[in-house]
Amino acid sequence: MTEASSSVELIPIKSQTRTIQTCFQHCLYEVPNFQRPYSWSSDQLEDFWNDVVLAQGDFFFGSTVTWVSEKRDLFNDTYSIIDGQQRLTTSAIALSVVRDSFLKISEKAAAIGDSETSEAAKKQENATQKYLISADDDDNLYPVIKRPEEMFYEVIQNPSAIPSNAKWNRSAERIGEAREFFEDRVTHALIELSSGDQIELLKSIRGNLLKARVIQVELTSEEDGFLIFETLNTRGTDLRISDLVKNLLIRRSASNPPDRKAIADRWDRLVDKVQDGRISIDVVDRFIWQSWNSRRTAVKEPELFKAISSRLGSESCKHISYLEELEMDTATYEWLEYEDVQVQPKVKGVRNALSVPDFVDSVRALAIFNVSVANSTVLAIARKYQETQLVKESQLIEVMRLVENFHFQFTALTNSGSTGGTRGRYNRFAVRLEAATTKAQVSEAIADLRTRLRASLPSRERAKATFQKLFYAPSLQLNQAQKIRARKIFIAYVLMAFAKAERLVPAGQNLASWSIEHIKPQAMGTNDSQDLVYSIGNLTLLTSEFNNSLGDSGLPKKVEALQKSHVYLDSELLSWTEGEAQFPSDEQISKRSAQLATEALDRVWSL
Repeated sequence: MTEASSSVELIPIKSQTRTIQTCFQHCLYEVPNFQRPYSWSSDQLEDFWNDVVLAQGDFFFGSTVTWVSEKRDLFNDTYSIIDGQQRLTTSAIALSVVRDSFLKISEKAAAIGDSETSEAAKKQENATQKYLISADDDDNLYPVIKRPEEMFYEVIQNPSAIPSNAKWNRSAERIGEAREFFEDRVTHALIELSSGDQIELLKSIRGNLLKARVIQVELTSEEDGFLIFETLNTRGTDLRISDLVKNLLIRRSASNPPDRKAIADRWDRLVDKVQDGRISIDVVDRFIWQSWNSRRTAVKEPELFKAISSRLGSESCKHISYLEELEMDTATYEWLEYEDVQVQPKVKGVRNALSVPDFVDSVRALAIFNVSVANSTVLAIARKYQETQLVKESQLIEVMRLVENFHFQFTALTNSGSTGGTRGRYNRFAVRLEAATTKAQVSEAIADLRTRLRASLPSRERAKATFQKLFYAPSLQLNQAQKIRARKIFIAYVLMAFAKAERLVPAGQNLASWSIEHIKPQAMGTNDSQDLVYSIGNLTLLTSEFNNSLGDSGLPKKVEALQKSHVYLDSELLSWTEGEAQFPSDEQISKRSAQLATEALDRVWSL
């Protein structure tokens, strides 16, 4: 038996069976600041609908674990929820849909003069609302469940409230998605029923929701709640690393409610930055893992929480330092994996990696390649540059170019091998860089990274052959495998890299502002994506202004426009203007593809 499980057994508890109805009539609930966000997906909502809403008898809903966080003499006590908030919150969301459905029936009946039906539906609306907002003997109102998301009160519990216009975070979005799920199910169930039958069906749905039974386990203290939280899973979803880390930081960083709230608020801001625009449910876990591995010897993700808890121990100062560490890495991480990341303005006296155009270009490139395995190295070099004077700007750019050039060949072109060994190389470099205390140690670490990445490159022949097959055919139907390397942003990136290598354009270009030009017009191509009209050898970049004016012009006019656009004009392309032909031949296009492939590996993406 583990120490954690032994300590849990010694915690004094009491339990009683309640229905959702008695829970919502005789208790108030709050979601404490160490709790996870609302996270139920459509699969879990489907199970809830089938098991609870459509239940033929009383459904046992599992257990909830709580402690009394506020006692009242003449009204319901408030229980903080350790386990079960997803179930109780989902029950409230479903009840809100039932309430609003009664209201719609009432309004529709009133509009046609059916006052009896309107009053009956209105009465049921009010009866349902009492399970969402409770009132004491003095008519003071209390939300039955208090959650941190403003929209939960404004949309679910009291839709007549003045809206806060607060931006919805991912938890709020999930609550909104759950409400849409139940709205869809209830609306579909009510179709083609008379008003009277709709009221009866809604009463039945409400009855099933309220009859569901739970065992409410009640602890005696908040501290016991923290301990229990680390041992429990909620129905359908295991506790994530981010849930456990949040609980750990709040529990051990502070002992009084205001300080714990301050930690919780800082955590929520951190999470919002990491999650912004990202869909994956494990994005915060992945960030914590990659941040940890950018400073310390790598651990596998399942072992991460144990490693964090062990290293931080019981000292509050270490937990505050770890939170600051995560906040520091968030400033860089929030921009990783975004294809449209832009250069940030320079601030005098501040070393910011994201203000370095070449650094941003490499971050964007890795996003275009869909590469996250190098994030530990990206975080480490950005941090070392920003927090010390040991890394020069040229070295910041050098490291990022090594990573970018390696993954252009290894990932974007040849999709080579697994990422386990590559992740290990990046972790070892990150740890070595983190430990460096001299400029010489930094230089040695970078030189070693270069050597190791060079040794892992795919064969030159394979990379060259794949490069020559790059194409851009926006008018054709492509399969998924073809789309990966034929995306406009990827081909624009490739063509822009040649211009940057020749210093014809500065770093930090917005790829969306450039157009891809088919020198031999697309109109002359077939429906075959392998037609050389679409080949990399027939492509170049133009500013949108020049592209729109050229249309299907011949070679002389196009080359003249290219020269004005400051794009790379290779010797093979320039040779096409020596004759009188208006368009290049297939032989010329193939020859240029081969030349560009050679230049790509020898110069543009060399290590």
